[in-house]
Amino acid sequence: MKRYNKKFKIAIVVFIAGCLLSVAGYANAQTAPEFLVSWRAINYVPADYQGKILPSKSSRVEVGFDLIDKNKVADLSKSTVSWFLNENRITFGTGLKTTSFNVNGSLNQTIRITVSGYAQNDLDYVFLLPVVNPEVVIDTKTPTKTLRNQNWLPFKNYDFEARPFFFNISDTSMLQFKWRINNDLVEGAPENTALLKLNLQSEGAPKETQMTISAGASNALNQLEFASKMINFIVK
Repeated sequence: MKRYNKKFKIAIVVFIAGCLLSVAGYANAQTAPEFLVSWRAINYVPADYQGKILPSKSSRVEVGFDLIDKNKVADLSKSTVSWFLNENRITFGTGLKTTSFNVNGSLNQTIRITVSGYAQNDLDYVFLLPVVNPEVVIDTKTPTKTLRNQNWLPFKNYDFEARPFFFNISDTSMLQFKWRINNDLVEGAPENTALLKLNLQSEGAPKETQMTISAGASNALNQLEFASKMINFIVK
């Protein structure tokens, strides 16, 4: 009787193991090919910027992909690849794994890639392309102080710099910069209008007063492409 129970238990273990192997094998056989997608926006950021370059409206974007099937790059040389931007087909072709286009419209763009003729059914991949507005950051070469969430400016000389991001330009010479102090227009540095030189000692600004510094940048070839930044300081 004990021998019978032992054989029965062994049979159950073997049966369960076989079922698990069958399920695993079936799952592997049914694993769908995966899309490996990359993209990059072609617009301006400062040379020391290390983040992802995001497209703004009208930016050129390059997109490419590989189809990974059974841990290998699939051969799509006989398959038709269609590209859609916001459900509008922008291009298609045999084995067309890369394309480029200009974004437009809203701040969120939907990209769809459809591969036909590789598997029994069409393969689709959809992803959201984040689109941002151009930005300007005000940087200073002279450290400022922060106290109780306020920016303090001790009586010193300051060089402020307007740093643009995500404009559709090749270099900053294509931008027009404007500076304001307390809403009054002031001149940037003659050699580089992206810089503002401020000497609080010579200007005799009263202590414990608020000073608002703002910088604006606009594309000389597209006045609708602009950005601004404003910072409030307390003169100390």
